[in-house]
Amino acid sequence: MLDSEARLERQRTPPVAVRALAPLLVLLLLAPIASAQSLTEAFQECPGTLTGSTMPEQIHLQTTENPADMVVVWATDGRTDGEVEWNGQNAMGESYCYNHDMAFHMATMTGLEPGQEVTYRVGDGSTWSEEMTFTTIDPNANRFEWIAIADHGMSDEGLQVSDAILADTTAQMVTISGDISYANGDQSMWDDYFDVNEPSMTTIPWMTAVGNHENEPGIEFEAYDHRFDADGAKEVEPHWYSRNLPGVHMVFMSTEHGYDAASAQFAWLEADLAAVDRKVTPFVVIIGHKPMYSSNSYHGSEVALRDALEALYIENEVDLVIAGHDHFYERTTPVVAEAVQGAGEAPVHLVIGIAGRSAYEDLDEPAPVWSAFRENSTYGWTRIIYDGDASTLTVTHHRIDGTIGDQFTLYESQPPEKEAKGFLPGFDPILPILAMFGAAVRRLR
Repeated sequence: MLDSEARLERQRTPPVAVRALAPLLVLLLLAPIASAQSLTEAFQECPGTLTGSTMPEQIHLQTTENPADMVVVWATDGRTDGEVEWNGQNAMGESYCYNHDMAFHMATMTGLEPGQEVTYRVGDGSTWSEEMTFTTIDPNANRFEWIAIADHGMSDEGLQVSDAILADTTAQMVTISGDISYANGDQSMWDDYFDVNEPSMTTIPWMTAVGNHENEPGIEFEAYDHRFDADGAKEVEPHWYSRNLPGVHMVFMSTEHGYDAASAQFAWLEADLAAVDRKVTPFVVIIGHKPMYSSNSYHGSEVALRDALEALYIENEVDLVIAGHDHFYERTTPVVAEAVQGAGEAPVHLVIGIAGRSAYEDLDEPAPVWSAFRENSTYGWTRIIYDGDASTLTVTHHRIDGTIGDQFTLYESQPPEKEAKGFLPGFDPILPILAMFGAAVRRLR
């Protein structure tokens, strides 16, 4: 037994483990406690954030269902509070982390006017980012332009696509049909991806659908869920959602979660599509990762997806379905169950997995009858323009070498025959034939 003096000495001297933790405990007591970020979470999931810089990085915008709001998400090395200031206003945000040594922050700018230029900055009240600007999207505008990509990453070709997006001064949004950073479990790849694309992401929102590479080894969709936001709730990213944009109802769905008739996603899709007001948004566009139609031999058509959702898309007169997964470009005719349909009688499907990952070069031969145009071993992006005056949606496939690979137009109502057969000058010789075959598709009214 210990005598009384020895017992007293033991009580005065903390155990070795406690003495080792003392500096961290002092830091915790002195540092501000980030909102909604518990000590337990920090110790268990992201202990590296207990110290470090609080300078904002990886700043990016996300739209919400309310066009008067804009969410901004950013990261810091060290845990701290999150706050956004804009046009003389401010709002506190939420802060959180996951099993990666970065702290994340999310705040919402509210009460924004349509078409308003907003100057904003993010920080913690002491350390701030530089001031940045964006222009809100007016849902009633007569024109809307966006860039669609898929299968991006940061290869040399992917960086060229990023440079092209940054150079585009009129696009109002970027959509990604899955396979975004290709982190594949290496969380620093996500950090690098946001750092590279931040100059664009701070000026226009990048809106995303999940792909198979967002389902990362050991953590599944955790990184994606913490880094993107579509509902204003921290750490909970809906994997399917929609937005009303000028002339376009845009649906982001997940090919990586259940989508059959018994699934929650199917029920949501059914209700969302049924509620579309075609007088307000005459075009409906689906953004997802795996394609219903693909003549690339690497993956090919996702037949189960087609069987589950094609009838729903036909019933609700979906105009365009944009996918990735196969690393090539392909446009279909209007098609149902692999049968070619007339202009406007079925959706046109695009595979645009050309934003940077290694090309899949083997194509099904001969080309299926529903394949209107396809090419592989090229890289690029797709630019889409809604023109309310012409009641059209024009889609252009740009290659990173500066040339145009394909272009077609969807019409709110069927145009005169001479318009349907029109094409823009300067295309490759085969494109007038393709334009006559595949352009001007839109449902008959």
